[in-house]
Amino acid sequence: MAVTIAADKPRARGASPTVSWFELFYDLVVVAAVSLTNDAFLAEPSADTARAAVLGIIALSWVWFLTALFNNMLPGQDLIRRILMVCQMALIITAALAIDRVNGVDMTLAMLAYGGALLIVLLLIGSDRLIHRDRPGRGPLRLMTVIPIGVSVALCALGALADYPLVTWLLVLALVVSMVPILGWQYRSWEGGDRLRLDHLRERLGLFILIILGEGFAQLVAALRELGSIPRSEVFVLTFLVSFALWWIYFDGTFSERLDLVHIRWRLSLLGHLTLVFGMAGTLDILVLVTAREETNYGPLVLPYFAASIATVLLSFALLRYSAKGRLGIAGIVHISSALLILVAGFILAARDSDALEPLIAVCAVVVIGNGLMSAWSDRASRQGGLRTQIAGLIRGYDDPAI
Repeated sequence: MAVTIAADKPRARGASPTVSWFELFYDLVVVAAVSLTNDAFLAEPSADTARAAVLGIIALSWVWFLTALFNNMLPGQDLIRRILMVCQMALIITAALAIDRVNGVDMTLAMLAYGGALLIVLLLIGSDRLIHRDRPGRGPLRLMTVIPIGVSVALCALGALADYPLVTWLLVLALVVSMVPILGWQYRSWEGGDRLRLDHLRERLGLFILIILGEGFAQLVAALRELGSIPRSEVFVLTFLVSFALWWIYFDGTFSERLDLVHIRWRLSLLGHLTLVFGMAGTLDILVLVTAREETNYGPLVLPYFAASIATVLLSFALLRYSAKGRLGIAGIVHISSALLILVAGFILAARDSDALEPLIAVCAVVVIGNGLMSAWSDRASRQGGLRTQIAGLIRGYDDPAI
């Protein structure tokens, strides 16, 4: 499927999407890897597996963003690119599988695979430069992109030789070294030079979130199918409603097709999508755990982890709303207030060793659905307010004797 280049204008109804089938397949693989990474915590809840899950989700999402940004700015469908990206998919899955181990986290294999996935980004840039050397405008992903990524690859290789906990700090350093320069001054130069295809970027982000939500619900259905029953039908209903509410808030409230893409604060939006991925993965996985398993399988950290995941989702929605519209509005304030309330309640219940996970889930479900209703009402009121302003202006114009 061809990729269009001029994408900062609204796409006509019925027009071809800007995201190719190969990019969509790549997104599916990365989402599966993200889900595997988070399963490391669910299989054996502890501080170590929680830390590994959080770092793994951030790291894999960052590789996804770098590759998506490359395809956004330098579109192409050549064979070399596809071969490199298939190899990168295999490395991403390998890194996720190395973390998703019940008997411990194999950080040596994870760091080698993750470093290889970052190296593929450098090879993609180099291969594109080699193949399209005579094509104008093919050089914006050099120097301030290549150098930080190259240093991150070296840190990952060093981390594969290090012992725990030094390997964790090396992974954090690798992420900081590559993220700060690229999302800082290098991204500013791309944005100022109109290098980004905004419609393509918006669609890639939306599809990634859509796949995260769909994969979480598919996990629930698969788990219930293995059980042959629905042990907790009330939690199943709440999970269905929460999944719908999350879709609703994102696609109709915070990042809808009505947005003016040119005025979106994209760097802030990318940060919001990164935290949203973490929050959604944790939220949906805990809901699957509670719906399909017995209460004795819960770990002591599951309750605060769920509260933190839900709070992260709501705070991410507030951040995305601000980055897209330049203001929080009533819905954004409600998102933040709800997140803080859930976070405080979750950690208080966890500190008291209270067996209150399922009641907390019920309360959180009501809060999320309420946030969806508030978001829909706020956006509808905003649109109607704009329409009323236009009508009032027309009336004043007709009343003006100078016209």
